Amino acid sequence: MYYKKIVLSLLFSVTTAFSFSVASADDAALVKEKCGSCHGDDGNSKDEKVPSIAGFSADAIEDILSQYKSGDRKGDKYTPEGGKETDMGEIASKISDDDIKKISAFLAAQTFKPVKQPIDKALAKKGAKLHKKKCEKCHSDNGSNASDDAAILAGQWEAYLQKEFDKIAAQERDIPRKMKKRFKKLSEEDRTALIKFYVSQQ
Repeated sequence: MYYKKIVLSLLFSVTTAFSFSVASADDAALVKEKCGSCHGDDGNSKDEKVPSIAGFSADAIEDILSQYKSGDRKGDKYTPEGGKETDMGEIASKISDDDIKKISAFLAAQTFKPVKQPIDKALAKKGAKLHKKKCEKCHSDNGSNASDDAAILAGQWEAYLQKEFDKIAAQERDIPRKMKKRFKKLSEEDRTALIKFYVSQQ
């Protein structure tokens, strides 16, 4: 009886592991098909205009994709190398809610790789102080903590951050009310310093 339990336990473990590996392979293929040409097969982008999204929380990715799908968030037109022009709204509109969950879970399990970029130490130092005062509460660990259910800012592409900060400043992108109040008080120099700080987190 004892040995029978051991055998059954081993069989269950092997079956579970096999099921997980198949699901992971299927989800990896799904991410490669829907996201890979722009964000990279593992969610780490190689283009400064496109954010790396590996390691974001599943809730954050699901929320972002749902916003694009509903039209609440507008996507920028982009042409991947060897591909055709599209945008996140168009892409997300063709992804089922079930696949959005699968994509979100897969990307959340990947490792975010900070981008190696030039660092402006003086501005980064000023940005560190601003972050601690204005942003750390919601973007903890210098903007690197995925459990905040927000985008990872630390080590993100500078060009992408600049583009998004500019859109927020021009009120072309909606953000939470609490963030809106704080962002509104930032000067252009403050915003640049914050971006330089996040870029310095390598």
